[in-house]
Amino acid sequence: MSKLRITISVEDESGSAVARSESTREVPGLEGFQSQGFRKAFGELENAVLDARKEASDTIVERYLENMSKKTLLELPLDLSLPE
Repeated sequence: MSKLRITISVEDESGSAVARSESTREVPGLEGFQSQGFRKAFGELENAVLDARKEASDTIVERYLENMSKKTLLELPLDLSLPE
């Protein structure tokens, strides 16, 4: 077996990572292609890529929005005055 790793990062203007996501799946190696046959091994590879991509993209969106909401809350002016 081999490993498939998909990494997604969102960076700000300076190149610093704002959010990062990584997903790892096992995929058939050369032995898998030889023993299972191309079609079955390719199907496993394709499914692993689709699953890993979905997981990584769902996670990055969640983390990015979470980080942006925290940043927005920290940048908002704090008004402690009582309403009149």
